[in-house]
Amino acid sequence: MFWGEIMRYCVLYPNSRNVNLVKEMGMMPYKLHKLFGYDAWLACYKLGEYDYLKDEVKGLNIDFIDNKFNNYTLDGIKYIKQNGHKIDILQIFHITLYSFFYALVYKKTNPNGKIYLKLDCSHKLIDKIKSLDFIRKKFLEIYLDKVDLISVEQKRLYNQLIELLPEYKNKMINIPNGVDFEYLERENIHYEYSKKENIILNVARLGAEEKNTRMLLEAFAKINEVENSAWKLVLVGSIEKEFNVYIDKYFKDNPHLKNKVIFKGEISDRKKLFEEYKKAKIFCLTSDFESFAFALIEAASLGDVIVSTDVGIVREIIIDDNGEIVEKNNIKDLANKLKKLMHDRELESKSRITYDICRESFSWDNIITELDKNLRKCL
Repeated sequence: MFWGEIMRYCVLYPNSRNVNLVKEMGMMPYKLHKLFGYDAWLACYKLGEYDYLKDEVKGLNIDFIDNKFNNYTLDGIKYIKQNGHKIDILQIFHITLYSFFYALVYKKTNPNGKIYLKLDCSHKLIDKIKSLDFIRKKFLEIYLDKVDLISVEQKRLYNQLIELLPEYKNKMINIPNGVDFEYLERENIHYEYSKKENIILNVARLGAEEKNTRMLLEAFAKINEVENSAWKLVLVGSIEKEFNVYIDKYFKDNPHLKNKVIFKGEISDRKKLFEEYKKAKIFCLTSDFESFAFALIEAASLGDVIVSTDVGIVREIIIDDNGEIVEKNNIKDLANKLKKLMHDRELESKSRITYDICRESFSWDNIITELDKNLRKCL
């Protein structure tokens, strides 16, 4: 293999659904092909319709895996055995048993092929590696010895992993997930602060335990206890069935908020979703746990000032006093920081800083350009 050939690049993630096409599973092969001419594709089961192929990632190739064993470990291995010799670079995910087997089988099938391991991880991976016994640590070393390039999404986790696994530091790079600004421009969705409204936006699985939607709703009620705010709270996402009971009680206790707290349901149309980000001035995330938190960079891509618990990529977006980080489960802290921004005369300036940070650090085009450089080094 030498650079100059058309690189055959496969992202193997069997459980990819339509939503994954606009995340790293689809965006990475899509952009590697579009920007650098890779023969790139996603290999996965056929799990429903893939509507995003029509516009968002038009031209992305998908190779559907045969669901022979109804087990993505075995079906993935079968796919590698049949196709590994035609793959120059295999992209896999996570430090798990199934990805360990993918790496072993691929290197046996194609000894000259290269493996790119993308870690979609949180602090839990750090804790897990620290707790490994001698035997499990050896399995981890066998796995990572097979891998040619490892990327970590968050800078702080990247630094911690280098300290924890210094023997692999030359294989490790920091590659975040991104936003496709080219798509936004194609759809005429531009950052315009003058078009923003007094809206606090939340996008999540509403009512899911780890999303802590109650914290945001209670904080907004607390703000409106002391002032008749003109701001609205807009929540986008599917609602967990049992959470409807809480919502009914919330409006019963706060009837004055019925026209201020708006549940819009799940929005699968990407253009309509980004229109919600475009209208909002503040984006609020109250999760107890996130690995990356895609919604943060989507919101930042249209200049939403971020208010969030200390999860995911938040500390790489809020770096110049352009947002607020709140304590988990602290309703009073959240109410105070939201209220502070709602009255902040510098909110437009903070919005612009947030947009500029996202445009520079979280554009898929910039991210894939950096990935391509590192793939070239591997080859």
